Amino acid sequence: MAGVILAHGDSDGVTAAAIAKSVYRDAEVFFTHPVGLAKDLEEFARGRSPVIILDVAVDEAGAPRLAEVLRSLGAEVVYVDHHPGGEALEKIRVPGVRVVHEEGPCAAELAYRFFKPPREMSRVALYGAIGDHALGTAWVAEALEEWDLKTLFFDAGVLVLALEALGRDYESKRRVVDLLAGGGVPSREKSLVELAARQSLLNEELRVRVREKALVVGQVAYVMDPGGSLGTAAFYARVERGVKVGVAVERRGETCVMSLRSTGGVDLNALLRRIAPRHGGHGGGHRQAAGARIPCGELEKFLAELAASLDR
Repeated sequence: MAGVILAHGDSDGVTAAAIAKSVYRDAEVFFTHPVGLAKDLEEFARGRSPVIILDVAVDEAGAPRLAEVLRSLGAEVVYVDHHPGGEALEKIRVPGVRVVHEEGPCAAELAYRFFKPPREMSRVALYGAIGDHALGTAWVAEALEEWDLKTLFFDAGVLVLALEALGRDYESKRRVVDLLAGGGVPSREKSLVELAARQSLLNEELRVRVREKALVVGQVAYVMDPGGSLGTAAFYARVERGVKVGVAVERRGETCVMSLRSTGGVDLNALLRRIAPRHGGHGGGHRQAAGARIPCGELEKFLAELAASLDR
């Protein structure tokens, strides 16, 4: 049976998936997330090889179960990621699993360097780097010299905004993976350009809403149910209130899902991995861009502890 690619659904995950797909043309693509990775592997990866996992951080609480599932697959597994690793990452270094991990580059860059796809796929890796704010690597500096910057950044903008607009429409995202894997350019797809233009307008409206609604606790600014991209809302909450950390929260039943953005050397990944479990949840990600899920009944205490931790 053909291989399978499981990737995060943001621009970095989609571009990394396209790079892998350009090499493994018959592989089927699915989108996943840290908490659901073990379950998705059991559902989609059994009997397939290779199994390629891209841009999905290892959830600390679920790491033992994930390692057990990976060990049981009996397949060639390649895990490519750039999130901070730590003990959770070490737990999945089991026989049969090739771990490609490095902080700094985006997952798309790591995928390009590891899978060695056709040279033109470097453009797709650069889309991923632009979307993930990971432009400070030596590889990116060299690769940028091979493309017209105006066109490159325009296409990256179209892609990132269109994917944001698509949200959890994974079938459409699979079509984007196929487009990129086949050498297609985002700006030549009318539907992607229209989605991106609409999303750009929505993001500007979101900025204004956040400016009006964001509340402050110490060095934390937060906005509830912003009605748009949580990552973008968290960024604007931080900027508009001039604090160290911005938080955007969306209520989903009894669970509060949030995205956080920081500046000034604040390590959100370390903070959330320590604080979120104390409030019945979990969290993590990058140092300056991360996410968390906690029971909504704990939100006020969580925000207070997060703010207090920034004053130490």
